[in-house]
Amino acid sequence: MTPEPVVARVPGSGADVLVDHDGTGVVRTSSGTFLRLRHPPAGLVGALSGAPADDPEAGAYAEKLAAQMAAREDADAERRWPSARRGVGLVGHGAPVEALADALTGWGVSPARLSADAAASGRGRPGRPWDLVIAYADSPAERARWDLLDTLPGEGVAWLRAYREGGVCFVDPISLTPGDPTADQVRRRRLAASPVPRQLDAWQRAAAGPRDELPPAARTLLAGRILTVALAWAQQADTLEGYRNTLWRLVASTGTLSEHPVLAYDPPPALDGAAARPS
Repeated sequence: MTPEPVVARVPGSGADVLVDHDGTGVVRTSSGTFLRLRHPPAGLVGALSGAPADDPEAGAYAEKLAAQMAAREDADAERRWPSARRGVGLVGHGAPVEALADALTGWGVSPARLSADAAASGRGRPGRPWDLVIAYADSPAERARWDLLDTLPGEGVAWLRAYREGGVCFVDPISLTPGDPTADQVRRRRLAASPVPRQLDAWQRAAAGPRDELPPAARTLLAGRILTVALAWAQQADTLEGYRNTLWRLVASTGTLSEHPVLAYDPPPALDGAAARPS
């Protein structure tokens, strides 16, 4: 039976080296790519494992390999979320926002926590607008000032919003230009598509905050959808176009996921004295 390769972790990285009994070897990078090692010294595994440095050649090889793996991981992080798009603001509060903040921070984005007014005015990032603003609301009332944020795409800021209405969660289409659906347009489209638009409108106006936290599974799915759309924007992925006109919906009680097309339209003229509505 052929002996199994010896495996050693490359210090300071997520890569592993595998050395076969004949002295050949490969390195598995943190992204799962296998690369063949050129002329690995016999003492490489020992050098990687922190053995006493009695083999200068193996030590130098291990050090160079660790530097190369670190450089590859830096490049992977830049590819994952380019540094030019890491000006991210978070609006809202609650467990979904905390989960999202943790996830973004783990990816090196470090989002700023903002009020809707601060996000709309660009405060907190002098001299440069935000690259992306993500907002979450636990109730329709918390969306009352999202109309301010609908102006962000006109300033070159991507605008992504998510919310819950009781046990039903939504992630709106991401807005990249003024021609994309606004928060209010999505709400109106939902009313138009509802078999009971008047009652839905009344419920949105009257609904209090949620009685309970979202179940963990629903919270995870919601954060996953927000991150999926945000990541598509950060990477300028081919899927981004579809997210610009797709409303995502999760019914937590049944675990039902669905997507619905939403197109923008010319907004109707405002009426003087009209009461503010949730977006």
